[in-house]
Amino acid sequence: MKDSEKKLLALSVGLLAVIGGLVISKQLQSWQRAITTQEQALAAERQDSNDLLADAPNWKERGDWLARHQPVAKNDLDADNELFETLLAKAQASGVSVVSKQYQEQVKNEYYQQAGVTLTVKGDLSSVFRWIYSVLSPEDFRVVPYLKLTPDKEDATKVVCAVQFWRWYQPPTAKTI
Repeated sequence: MKDSEKKLLALSVGLLAVIGGLVISKQLQSWQRAITTQEQALAAERQDSNDLLADAPNWKERGDWLARHQPVAKNDLDADNELFETLLAKAQASGVSVVSKQYQEQVKNEYYQQAGVTLTVKGDLSSVFRWIYSVLSPEDFRVVPYLKLTPDKEDATKVVCAVQFWRWYQPPTAKTI
């Protein structure tokens, strides 16, 4: 092999080594970025977990409060009737008349049982809102997911309100959270 061929071979090998080093370097940088991204995601997840664990006593206290205060439904019929009768009694006391009622299908899972009723009521606007407000409180476990107000066609001083109420009961075999 001639001297110039040796130099050319050495230059080619050197050039291949440099190109190979650059390719390997790029691949290592890509891996480093991926590992850094994963490390940041894991650090954020660890922080979230630590925050949740630090808040565990508060959630335990809330779960205990629910176990003590959330009513237990004896059966589906009693849950529906209790909800309707309470709403009806408070409506009559507020001067609101119930035009129609429709029970909702009950929802049950391992943590609660939901009874629901949709009522169409008629009365003065202020009386209707006072009635709705009077039946809602956290301790009663009642909520209003739907409400529609329309003016009464027969009496302009009154409104017709379609309102849906839900009440959450503790199922007899409730699990603590």
